[in-house]
Amino acid sequence: MAKIIKSQLGINNFTYRRYSFAYFLKAVKNMGLTSIELSGCHPHFTMFEAEKFDVKGFAKQIKDMGIKVAAIEPEQNFLPINIAANEEYFREQSIKQLSFYIENAKEFDCDKVILYPGKALMNYPHSLAWKNSRESIKKLCDIAAQHGVTILLEGVSNFISDLMMDSVTVKRMLEEVGADNLGVCVNSSAAYAAGETLEDYFKLFGSKIQMVQLSDSIEDNEQLPWGEGNQDLKIHLETLRKYNYYGPITLEIIEEEQAGHPDDSYGRSIEYFNQYADKEE
Repeated sequence: MAKIIKSQLGINNFTYRRYSFAYFLKAVKNMGLTSIELSGCHPHFTMFEAEKFDVKGFAKQIKDMGIKVAAIEPEQNFLPINIAANEEYFREQSIKQLSFYIENAKEFDCDKVILYPGKALMNYPHSLAWKNSRESIKKLCDIAAQHGVTILLEGVSNFISDLMMDSVTVKRMLEEVGADNLGVCVNSSAAYAAGETLEDYFKLFGSKIQMVQLSDSIEDNEQLPWGEGNQDLKIHLETLRKYNYYGPITLEIIEEEQAGHPDDSYGRSIEYFNQYADKEE
């Protein structure tokens, strides 16, 4: 049975969007962490600065701090990105933006990029958005294969999209795309919103799960600091042990109210995690 230890743990810079990236890296070290989930968000790392952005120098900042990028998660909610959009031009531009992170992943010694399904317009057939999303994911998997990158599909709650809101629809998309370099990222808040557990995901996907994101939630709000919601972290970690999960774990606490005091939110959540995690040997 796997042990779940702090060295698997990372945090996401999106919570630090009101701070500089250098401040974020120092915070990571101060918390005793060595891993991050790198969000492609403004003002840290976006496609909009791509022509002048020093990706190599940016990656070097991270490596010089002794920090590993476990996965890259391009921001796909607040930025104008929608791979399921009706408009072909917008879909192609969204694919172009996401390709920027895929093509540069190797600069961070990273081989995983997390992908959302995009959003459907409510006054159009749901099947149209599903088709658009599927075809966009196929294109992105083809690009990723050229760069040795695995795309991780992430199911999301209806706060974000109604295209992949549970493990069943994630499985359907995985099978319809059918790419060898397609895996799964499971988010505990999305699972909770769908009335599911991490175990439901592991039963379906097993080793296809290559990233786990943990955050607390209540019925009408998600991605909260641990101890502020209704989820049971102890059961989550028991599930990870049961299914011998040795991969990266991200505390993804990105609710807007946390952006003003991320050190406090993550600090308390790490202490909460440590109560139920195994001791480092």
